[in-house]
Amino acid sequence: MPPYTHAIVREVPDAYAECLTLEAIDAPIDVPKAREQHAHFCAILAGLGLEVTRLEADESLPDCCFIEDTAVLVDDLAILTNPGAPSRIKEVEAVEKALHGIKPLAKILPPGTLDGGDVLVIGKTIYIGLSTRTNEAGIRQFAALVEPNGYAVVSVPVSGLLHLKSAVTYLGNGQVILAPAYVDPSFFKEYHLLELSEAEAYCANCLNVNGTILMPEGYEQVKKQIENLGFPVIELDMSEFKKGDGALTCKALLY
Repeated sequence: MPPYTHAIVREVPDAYAECLTLEAIDAPIDVPKAREQHAHFCAILAGLGLEVTRLEADESLPDCCFIEDTAVLVDDLAILTNPGAPSRIKEVEAVEKALHGIKPLAKILPPGTLDGGDVLVIGKTIYIGLSTRTNEAGIRQFAALVEPNGYAVVSVPVSGLLHLKSAVTYLGNGQVILAPAYVDPSFFKEYHLLELSEAEAYCANCLNVNGTILMPEGYEQVKKQIENLGFPVIELDMSEFKKGDGALTCKALLY
């Protein structure tokens, strides 16, 4: 895969404190701290050589900083999603404007729903989580868009977590990091698996940026395991995004 050169992110609104979550939050979200964490994330991307475009926040859309869910970029195509949470559908509008002229656009249409956080691309195979946010109709539409370009689409049931990439991401070089408590490892048996305990599941969502692995801080044993696989690692404080069921891949569209 060619190296990433660009990232699109969206700023954190004050309303982020009211974002959607699967369960009640133990402690309130600290929005100023979330903005600091977001700014640090953007600085890391820039330091790794990416040009970062920052879209304005929308106070009517508490979850808008989780921009990954609004689009999937595959080769020369940008597929605009139809998010599974009705309150998030309007997030796609600003992203569509930002992507106009960068790549040809396609759309997932009702009754199909699809969140970008459920889409994991590994080579010419695209794994899509069948989750509370992504349905079979959305997966079928997505497959029809990418299969003519030689991609195979595999539907993967997700239970207990929001998205597929909440439980599994691709590190690179044939290495997959996965939390088997939430996703059946047999779907990824052709790869080398770094399996995590349920307590470590949050750091299954890592982000490979041109060979460097970004991961949430606080998982020293997992960090050492990833480094032993030959990857440089950068840890980031994700405390305020974890509260909102968000993770590293959620915060950017890379291309």
